[in-house]
Amino acid sequence: MNIMAIDTSTQLGTVALVKDGRLLGQIDLDLPITHTKRIFKTIDILLKFTGITLSEIGAFAITKGPGSFTGIRIGITTVKGLAYALDKPIVSVTTLDALAWNFVFSPYLICPMIDAKKNEVFSALYISKQGKLERISPYYSIRPLNLIKGIRRKTIFAGTGVLVYKGLIERKMKDLAIFPPHHLNRIQAEVIGRIALEKIKRGEIEDKMNLTPFYIRPSDAELSLKRHDKH
Repeated sequence: MNIMAIDTSTQLGTVALVKDGRLLGQIDLDLPITHTKRIFKTIDILLKFTGITLSEIGAFAITKGPGSFTGIRIGITTVKGLAYALDKPIVSVTTLDALAWNFVFSPYLICPMIDAKKNEVFSALYISKQGKLERISPYYSIRPLNLIKGIRRKTIFAGTGVLVYKGLIERKMKDLAIFPPHHLNRIQAEVIGRIALEKIKRGEIEDKMNLTPFYIRPSDAELSLKRHDKH
């Protein structure tokens, strides 16, 4: 099965084509242009280079959050439109799960962190068991210091949140903190495709109508609306 996997949850946009778990091609763009302006061009280029047509896509995989509110909405809207037009299934993957999967064979605690702005990060804690990830905490929207306080073992920290709060983590965690090379701080569309394939095998397909972003906390627009409703 050909799976098109997409992530637009951060400034880095990534699109991949995965066939039966094997990567055919992936394009990553970390540029200050909106996902709206680049996503369809990226998809078109990837299809041309791999020789795959849209009609040959068996399923679409998309990250549903947490991350950039605007980016997530763009990604989900794009995938919904394609899936409806082609009558194909959608599989969703949380960004933190995809980021943690970069370390699926790690013997250490895994702590992906996505910068949530407002002095917070989106995060969760994972362990790897026999090559499979297990999430051992809720998904958090939390101040980095409060997150770190509860960690007492050697831990891999990765993600855009780490790029912002690395100094704090180093001061508080000292030798217990492990920082991966820069490329492992990125969500990989190939990984999203691989996770999606396993979900499809388990029958974990999204209801297209009810697929919504997973924000953890309200967006600024929602907060503004709630404040307005109170007056």
